Amino acid sequence: MAKILFSCLFLFFLSYSFSQKLTEENYKNVIFDVEFTTAGDREIKKIDSIISICHQSGYNNCETFGYLKIANIYNKNNDIKKAFYYTDLVEKKNLITSDTDLEAVFYFYTIRSLLYQKLGERVTSLKMLDEARGRIKDNPYFEYLLDWQYAGIYNEMNDKKKALKAYKNAYLKAKEFREKQDPDIRKNMNKISNSYKPIAYLAGMYLEAGKMDSAKIYIEEALRETKDIQEKGIQYITSLYAGKYYMQAGDYKKAQHHLLICKNISVYHYKSQNNREAVITDLISLYEKMGEKDSAAYYSRELLTVKQFNEAQNKVQKDILDKRKAGDEANKKEERSTLIYICAGLLVAIICIALYFFYFKKEKTENISVSPEIIAGQDNDLFEQVIMLAKENNPEFLTRFNDYCPGFSEKLLEIENFKSSEIRFCAYLYLNFSTKDIAEYTFTSVRTVQTKKYRLRKKLNIPNDMDIYLWFKTLMK
Repeated sequence: MAKILFSCLFLFFLSYSFSQKLTEENYKNVIFDVEFTTAGDREIKKIDSIISICHQSGYNNCETFGYLKIANIYNKNNDIKKAFYYTDLVEKKNLITSDTDLEAVFYFYTIRSLLYQKLGERVTSLKMLDEARGRIKDNPYFEYLLDWQYAGIYNEMNDKKKALKAYKNAYLKAKEFREKQDPDIRKNMNKISNSYKPIAYLAGMYLEAGKMDSAKIYIEEALRETKDIQEKGIQYITSLYAGKYYMQAGDYKKAQHHLLICKNISVYHYKSQNNREAVITDLISLYEKMGEKDSAAYYSRELLTVKQFNEAQNKVQKDILDKRKAGDEANKKEERSTLIYICAGLLVAIICIALYFFYFKKEKTENISVSPEIIAGQDNDLFEQVIMLAKENNPEFLTRFNDYCPGFSEKLLEIENFKSSEIRFCAYLYLNFSTKDIAEYTFTSVRTVQTKKYRLRKKLNIPNDMDIYLWFKTLMK
């Protein structure tokens, strides 16, 4: 009942937004307020609806924030391919410009950095952070986030000295941010909660260095400072390092308590690769120390399953990136070849003109204007995006289809007051998908699709002897 009520209130907000012109800041706040820790498909659909409104209103910053939040949700839920897809959309739609909000630019580069770090592309990941650092000035919140991400990469590279220094900087900058927080506490609640993360990470660095006394100080501070914070990300990281500390200190009961909290969060909320592997690895070590061989073996099998899934997923994304790099290199090579041919052609033309004037300077010259031929073709890249979104039954499909085929929805609405779902079905027909394809992509039966076609014919008054696909093609002529 609560979910139904929440959905109704959200739909009411969207309806109200169409009638009352809200500011871009209003929409950004709505996106920020979508609960991140428990976010899934339902929340993604809500954000996508707001993106559509922002796109129509020309609110580019809000649109950018929406795509990046969806990317971060997919990253949290361990779907790196879709996370990359939504950061790519920001680039393909040219949303990052000199006028883009600094915070949006910052999140674009830091989220991209996290994704590359997951793929083991640490050099590229560091370049993303360097790009972000070059754009910020005297902002403790951004500075602590950057130092925190730098520290994670340095730690993976086994440069413990740099990692410890970066975590210390992140810890101090996070404290500075909390002391200078904006009076509008509602606006900054998520940021304030996140700013406690460096405490646990700093404890972890001292733990790795074998400095148990220093680790104890920061673990106790982390547990004390975050005990009333409900944000799952903070609970996860604090409990993870508390579990590591108590395991090394020999207090296995406390270690088990904290690690099982982490395990629960990594299964139901933070499903990312690093989170799941980290806690399962520690549980294996803990049960081995406790002499519980069956539990250790169980988690060893689970770790293998998680690693195999992550490796397969990462391979798919790496292959995509490799193909893109190869394509970029091929394009550059083709551009260089084209440039060489153009230069050679210009050189020949200059020589010919010089000879012409030298031998025929007394003759009247003719003005020759050359008009380059412009070939207007379809946006193949956009078409491929639309087809992919259709096959995935992605909420973004109709928005991108309207970009690809402007005026389609408006023409249908002139004929009949169609629902959004009906326009979406018409778009599938316009793209010439068969009944079987539509049933497969929309997770419905062939019979259901046939019934929808029949009702659509009635609504649009399409003659029985006319092909419905042909009717939609002629609609746009």
